[in-house]
Amino acid sequence: MRIAIDQKIAGFSAVEVRRLMRKALGRPITVRYVSKILGCPSSDAARVLRYLQEYGFLEAIGRGLEPSTKGSALAMATAARPLRRETAARLIAELMARTRTLNADNKWAYRIARVVVFGSYVSAVERPNDVDIACELRPRWTGSEQLAQEQLRRQTRKQPFRNLTEWAGWPRLEVLRFLKTRARGLSIHELEDWIIETTDHRVLFEDESKTTSLVAA
Repeated sequence: MRIAIDQKIAGFSAVEVRRLMRKALGRPITVRYVSKILGCPSSDAARVLRYLQEYGFLEAIGRGLEPSTKGSALAMATAARPLRRETAARLIAELMARTRTLNADNKWAYRIARVVVFGSYVSAVERPNDVDIACELRPRWTGSEQLAQEQLRRQTRKQPFRNLTEWAGWPRLEVLRFLKTRARGLSIHELEDWIIETTDHRVLFEDESKTTSLVAA
């Protein structure tokens, strides 16, 4: 997803709303929180929340609202200029190298089972907005060994977790962060059915390895 510097969302700069969505990933979002991040009155914050929910950027989880898949895409949207094809191809090549590195390293709790590119890059436009990548993650181990490895990954994190949701999802989230590695123009998502079923896409990588046992390893 790409946003423009002068674009507005619910009356606010799209860049500011993107910042809000980034901070909201993995946590419930409230009127008070929107007001704090955007520096606006509660009435404006409530209007922003209604807009984001109406247009599918937020979804109801339990009794609260959290970023949806579309909202997560907005959080990772770029405001940079469209890419050149050769730049996009370089980003993909570097991503594939990181994928192979990660899959070969047993310190991670998950491996990459499949990598799919979709969005403007697949349409073969000369200047794609960005490179949208979806990754299917697969547990590296099985049973209690997988749970133990996930807990170990949480313990190695240097920063405290913001909430229980981030704590639970960290072993998967850290994989996506490693794959992105601050690369501008690269947008990383977990692979979901709607990407395969409703978008033009191309499979870049498939891993046939099976989950294993720490003892066998």
